[in-house]
Amino acid sequence: MRASEIAQRLASQVDGVVRLLLPHGKRAGQEWRAGSTEGDAGQSLGVHLTGDKAGVWADFSSGESGDLIGLWMACRKLDLRDACKEAMDYLGIREDRLDPPVKRYSRPTREGVHGLSAEHLAWLTGERKLAEASVRAYRVATRDGAVMFPYLRDGELIAAKYRKLPKQFRQDADCEPCLFGWQAVAPDARSVIICEGELDAMAWHTYGFPALSVPMGGGGGAKQGWIASEFDRLALYDTIYLSLDSDGPGQQAEREITDRLGRERCRVVRLPFKDANDCLKEGVSVVDMAGCLRDARTLDPSELRCAAEFEDAVIAELHRVDDGMVLPWRKTHELVKLRPGETSIWAGVNGHGKSAVVSHVVADLVMHAARCCVASMEFRTPVWLMRMARLIAGTNTPTEAYLREIVRALKGCLWAFDVAAAAKASRILEVFRYARKRYGIELFVIDNLTKCGFADDDYSGQKQFVESLSDFARIEETHVAIVAHMRKGDNENQPAGKMAVKGSGGITDMVDTVFEIWRNKPLERFLERYADQEEKPPLPPNMSHAHTYLNVLKQRATGLEPSIALWFDKGTTQFMGGPDVKPRPLLDIHLRSVA
Repeated sequence: MRASEIAQRLASQVDGVVRLLLPHGKRAGQEWRAGSTEGDAGQSLGVHLTGDKAGVWADFSSGESGDLIGLWMACRKLDLRDACKEAMDYLGIREDRLDPPVKRYSRPTREGVHGLSAEHLAWLTGERKLAEASVRAYRVATRDGAVMFPYLRDGELIAAKYRKLPKQFRQDADCEPCLFGWQAVAPDARSVIICEGELDAMAWHTYGFPALSVPMGGGGGAKQGWIASEFDRLALYDTIYLSLDSDGPGQQAEREITDRLGRERCRVVRLPFKDANDCLKEGVSVVDMAGCLRDARTLDPSELRCAAEFEDAVIAELHRVDDGMVLPWRKTHELVKLRPGETSIWAGVNGHGKSAVVSHVVADLVMHAARCCVASMEFRTPVWLMRMARLIAGTNTPTEAYLREIVRALKGCLWAFDVAAAAKASRILEVFRYARKRYGIELFVIDNLTKCGFADDDYSGQKQFVESLSDFARIEETHVAIVAHMRKGDNENQPAGKMAVKGSGGITDMVDTVFEIWRNKPLERFLERYADQEEKPPLPPNMSHAHTYLNVLKQRATGLEPSIALWFDKGTTQFMGGPDVKPRPLLDIHLRSVA
């Protein structure tokens, strides 16, 4: 548990804590007053007893101040670790620990260790620019003609590394992995710097900021094995600054250390040069180094971002032009669009023409140079391509030459996911990701959802797949159109509505737009009944007059939910925007239809 967390617990019992630590003090308004941290009577030391500042104290005669852990250290003359232990005992806090397997380590011998030689001191203070006081604080020594960097903990020599000038390195074998520099860290410190190298630790100390060093440099795995040994000791620090090299191994070490010691208290330091010792040699000032600590950032999860980072994106959204793809019928252009980053469901009862409508939409888009990819598991690829080519031709009897011209014109605009049976959802997504990156596909079509490897009652699997497609569309800034079946009601005389889409109700919740394609069966029966009569009676007043209705049941972007009337031409399989509009070739059209 961090010291600041323990201090917060103490603050909730501040009345009892101040009476324990400052027994000769007394209450004065909203504060507890005493003479000093010795606990004698007086007025110079005050502790807030209420509100947000409960537990905050200051001794105006000595200039000391802090929270209740700081007061505990000052009054009991303890270091941070012992003060936290006593405070936790007072609070009745017991942290459960899993004792690691006991492993026996070797300890370096002190035989042959001598005070730092003049040559080595000159190298450290001259070439490396380290302050002599810092070198002494870390107790650097000389052994067997090499500079010895002692890894001390509570005065005990745990490990040692050696450097024989200019660049010959070794270390004692089988020693416990631990941090270098505990001997130079103040016992009441609430924050600590961890860097990548003993010289860097001493460079930070030279700047006035005592630091520790990892024993094995950057990287992950076994190189950061010291964390297990030092975890409890580091657990008390409120802030841990990571001043590691900014290369690949250094960044890998940052991620592992942060994940294991806690993202909320680790701060990543970026320096103007490779490391702290290089900064010292290059003359970087104390003010600038302090600024690097002040500007240190947390290694936040990639999903967590400050709202202010989106300033430019917010302004871009304010001025964004709705640049979604439009449907083939001009009357729909201001009503509904297929926008990048969105997903749509195209649903209908079996036999109501949902695949035919989607095919017309795709044909119109590719003839206007939009890049589309269709996964049609209902028909073999040559079959649905032939039907689309006939639709584009605007005639049910195109010549072979014209049909070839149309198919060639699809190059660079239309791709097929060539599977004539059910395809696994994971494979579909894999191919779609490749197609988006390789060819910049703007519209992906799946026809249909039930052909993606799911059982009819596997609602959970279908929902997860639609969610994955929605994530894909949003991340890749493309559009995914999913053809889905609808449950039949008592009859087909009226549209079924959004709730009739087969599968989990969560499918329509996750997508951005929901279309229902409804074939006007009552009109068809009426026309068939009077097919042989030259003079047909007028339509009943309650009968819809169009062959097909494209009903927008949901449109998240605008909220508009129009019902779009369409007239079907059986020969070309085109849908027209009005009863008097005739089918026409799409290949030579360079402007949107006026229908």
